[in-house]
Amino acid sequence: MQPHQLEYFVAVAETGSFTAGAQRVRVVQSAVSTAVRQLERELGSALFVRGRRISLTPEGEALLPRARDVLHAMEAAVAAVAATRGQVIGTVNLGLMHHLAAYDLVGRLASFRRKHPAAVVHARSSTAGSRGHLDALRRGDLDLALVATAAETVPGVHLQCLDREPLRLVCSATHPLAGSATVRLEQIVDEAFIDFPAGWGNRSLVDSTFAAAGLRRTVHTEIIDFTMAQSLVREQLGVTFIPASAVWTDPLLVAIDVDPAIIWTARLAHSTSRPLSAAAAALAVELKAGTLSSEDS
Repeated sequence: MQPHQLEYFVAVAETGSFTAGAQRVRVVQSAVSTAVRQLERELGSALFVRGRRISLTPEGEALLPRARDVLHAMEAAVAAVAATRGQVIGTVNLGLMHHLAAYDLVGRLASFRRKHPAAVVHARSSTAGSRGHLDALRRGDLDLALVATAAETVPGVHLQCLDREPLRLVCSATHPLAGSATVRLEQIVDEAFIDFPAGWGNRSLVDSTFAAAGLRRTVHTEIIDFTMAQSLVREQLGVTFIPASAVWTDPLLVAIDVDPAIIWTARLAHSTSRPLSAAAAALAVELKAGTLSSEDS
């Protein structure tokens, strides 16, 4: 059993295909397929159910966390030697959000790159939003993630507040509420809402706020970015909640304060079940340097 076999196996398992796995490890697909088949022969078991969508067999499920442990241990060993020379090396898998308010992520990543040029950051978003990132942290697919969650504690995950700001109700300039300075939840509960799918931070925050007030709203249209949400509002297809810093300056849109305020919070998250690698720890320090709030939860 060779390290590259485990690396390729993990890449295929996490991406769900041999093609995507090969792209992640930057080798041709045939090399990945050959290495995985050799690993299967050595273990005497099929690791994947091969079909239109690749899935793990029970044997593959058993191997995956242990393969990750081996790869993490090898990376930690190399990083420990590099640390004696004052270097930080390794790869960090970082989950991103679509919006980070006033938080300067680009600046933080640029600073990290200047300080640690030998470290690599693989950043990706999730089609399941913040809930998808939290699940990925628990599985070990991600080292760090930026998430939007109102919860101050999440099982198996450590959270650090990076930024917070109020959500504003965005409606068309022709909407009956457009002239209002503020709105209350009971005034808008029957509106046609445009929001993210269930599990996304914005959606979870707003749903829980209405539920806490004993109200139940209806989401008529689901989207996955604030740009599309505001475009739909401009076409008078509904109203939406947007973090204040993401609201467009547009004569066809009006942003209204909500009373009581709904506070959107961006947090840095990592798993509590395993220590961060040297590279992930260094990136976490850098990301926290851009924190606008000192809250630590």
